[in-house]
Amino acid sequence: MILDKDLLQTITLVEQKTRARVDQCLPKDDKLVFIVGKGDARKMVGPGGATLKKLEEQLGKKLKIIEKNPDKFTFVQNAMLPLRIETINEENGIITVHGRDEKTRGLMIGAKAKNLRFTEKVVQMYFPDVQEIKVV
Repeated sequence: MILDKDLLQTITLVEQKTRARVDQCLPKDDKLVFIVGKGDARKMVGPGGATLKKLEEQLGKKLKIIEKNPDKFTFVQNAMLPLRIETINEENGIITVHGRDEKTRGLMIGAKAKNLRFTEKVVQMYFPDVQEIKVV
């Protein structure tokens, strides 16, 4: 992924304000998705969400934070937060995620599978062996 000048400036600003290590910043619809180092999501959110709210006001966009993790399943769970995954497993490069109820599964998938394909793209950036993510 090639970062443009604006995204690089945004990453620099966020790192200076939060002291978090930003690995990636991806635009998604009307929000920015930050992928941060393990343990840095807390720095991005701040006490009671105050840091996150200030950043959203300053940048004029909603922010989503995904914390990196060397464990594939934990990374997928982090990418889908705040939605909760009941169970997760993998077979032949296909990760199957079990949502708690129909509403949760619907939110995981999104309209025209937009949320699911975005999550899949992010996961594949760090785990290229993942071919697909399915929600059941």
